[in-house]
Formats: sequence, C-alpha cells, structure tokens
Amino acid sequence: MRRQSGQLLWYVTGSIALCSLLLFACGFAFALQPQLLAPTEPSAQPQGAVQPVPASDRDGQWKVVALGDSLTRGTGDVTGQGYVGLFREAYANRSKQPIQLHNLAINGLTSAELLAQLAQKQVQQLLASADLILLTIGGNDLFRLSGGLYELDEQGIEEALAELKQNFAAILDKLRAYNPQSMIVYIALYNPFGDTEAAALTTPPLLEWNSTAQQTAAQYDRVIVVPTYDLFAEKEAEYLYSDHFHPNSAGYSRIAERVLQAVD
Repeated sequence: MRRQSGQLLWYVTGSIALCSLLLFACGFAFALQPQLLAPTEPSAQPQGAVQPVPASDRDGQWKVVALGDSLTRGTGDVTGQGYVGLFREAYANRSKQPIQLHNLAINGLTSAELLAQLAQKQVQQLLASADLILLTIGGNDLFRLSGGLYELDEQGIEEALAELKQNFAAILDKLRAYNPQSMIVYIALYNPFGDTEAAALTTPPLLEWNSTAQQTAAQYDRVIVVPTYDLFAEKEAEYLYSDHFHPNSAGYSRIAERVLQAVD
C-alpha cells in the first residue's frame, strides 16, 4: 500500500511539474511574441478577402504598395518621383535589397473612394504580399466634402471629420485583414493654406484630424503615423508647388526623409 501511495505521489508530482514547465514555456513564448495572444483572424475580415502570402512563397523582393490620393501619386514633383519614389530609392540604397513598388494612388481620391478601391480583388492580392503599405488620405475629404476651401462651415467640417474618422478605421481594418503582418505608414496632413487668409479656417480641422488619425492608428499593431504639419508650417513658399497645394520636389524630399526614419 505504501509503495502504491508513493508511486501515486510521484505521478502527481511529476504531472504538476510537467504542467508547470509547459505553462512557463508558453508564457515565455508569449512574452517574446505578444501577437500570439491576438485572434488568429480579424474580427471584421471582409468577405472573400485573400489570404496573406507566406514569406516562404515570396520571390525575395521587398514589396511596397502605395495607396491614397495625389500626395502619394507625387503631383507637384517635377521629377515624377514624389515621396514614394524618393523613399524607394533611399531605402534600396540603404538596405541593398531589391524593391518592388506598386503605386495605386489616384488623384483626388477620398476615403470613401479608397474603401471602394480596396474591394477590388487585384488590389487585395497586392496588399496580401506587401511588406510595407504607404498611405495618404483625408485632404480631399476635408475640403471637397465640406464645400471647398472658402465655403467651409462648422457643420460641414464636423460632418466631414466624422465620416473621415469612420472611413479611416474601416480602411485600417481592411488592410489588417488582407495583411496582418505588414507595416502600415500613414502620412498625416499638412496645411498648404497656412500662409493665406484661410489659415484660421483650415488649421483647426487639420490638427484635429491629425490627432484623431494618431489615436485611431494606435489601436492597430504596426501602424505608424508620420507627421508632416511642421515640415511646411511657415515654410509654404519654400516647399509647396506652384499650385500652392501639393509639395514641390523639396517638399516631397522632406516627407520621404520622415517615412524613411519611421521605417528604419
């Protein structure tokens, strides 16, 4: 009887020790990789979304997908590169790694139109294999949807901000659903009207939006907001294109430097 009791005691003790070891190992793994605690699938994954491309299935190139409006398109840069092209060149030189770039930006795009673009299968497939996603959006929402620069009113700007906030969160939801691992860099807004009579009208909503974008992005893993407001404030004549809206080549170069710092 004593022998059986001793064996039972050793069995129980050994089982407890084994369980403790497994719990410790799991805890250590989660400490190193807290993302393992996250759900394996997004809570709001779009129906029919493509699956992320495993790293082992890629061709060795670092893949960048750029989305958004004319700022990502590079309008105003006489070289045609914009911040996206300048960033690609600088990062390739620094990393000595081949980079495949897909610039899907469209001049005049709003956040609602970007959501519609993200519903396209070809776009989803490109996003699924991206290592980095670059994004600009919001400027057209604030000015176009509110009635234009000199027709802004308090109610119109509040409605535009509310819609932009909702759409921005939906955009990030979709990007994370299509590709849970990639880094997402959102380029916040600057005020091209800071040296005009419209400064008092346009600065508050721009700053409010930049703050909202930062707060929204903080709810997602590996989403970075790059500030640009300070790059152009009181330097509009130096860094804006002749249309006094888009950056010139020097202005895009400053944005590219910020993006490069964020990715590094």
